[in-house]
Amino acid sequence: MKAVCVLSGGLDSTVSCLIAKDLGYDLVNITFNYGQKAAKREVNSAKKISEILNAEHVVIDLPFIKKFGKSALLTEKEPPKLDIEELDMRFRTIQTMEEVWVPARNLILFSIASGFAESIDADRVFVGLSGEEATTFPDNTPEFVERLNKALEYGTLNQVKIEAPLCNKNKQEIVKIGHEIEKKLGVEVLKYSYSCYKDNGEDFLHCGVCESCARRKRAFLGAGVKDKTKYIE
Repeated sequence: MKAVCVLSGGLDSTVSCLIAKDLGYDLVNITFNYGQKAAKREVNSAKKISEILNAEHVVIDLPFIKKFGKSALLTEKEPPKLDIEELDMRFRTIQTMEEVWVPARNLILFSIASGFAESIDADRVFVGLSGEEATTFPDNTPEFVERLNKALEYGTLNQVKIEAPLCNKNKQEIVKIGHEIEKKLGVEVLKYSYSCYKDNGEDFLHCGVCESCARRKRAFLGAGVKDKTKYIE
């Protein structure tokens, strides 16, 4: 029983990967390098996690995406920062979503992952979409997954299905789920996940002040799970 995981190395995709592992799938993890600032750290994080989970790891380069839009993930723009108390202010998170939005990114990545899955006779692609990010990112919603799966019924001969087991969970719940599976499987991978928007010059080292780092900090704190992440601030 084989499955593909889209593993950015981030918290959500790492827990999605853990869920697939716990379900008994033989995993092939894909990390996409599309020119994002943190690509090197994301790839190294995903490689480490894949080694721990005894999964094959594949890196796919998509340099053309860097030409899309003006996302702070792809340009010299400073990624958005939010204080923890701002994370639930919808007007602010809509603003920051627009700053980091990469046009059609998830649609492109998940389509490629689905084609890859078909090529290796896998019919499941696990992705790390979260309910918390779905409040502002339309391509994190259950509706997005449902409609993409409908297209995949026609776009793949083996009807590959996208599995988004966390799309109704906030990050606090995601940390709890990940921590429980870690204990069950006797592994430790959450500390090797990489959430930061930046490359801070060292593997697993987070800036601690970008919006993504703020969400990570809040998640571990709210879950009551020790945060072993290394932060600059």
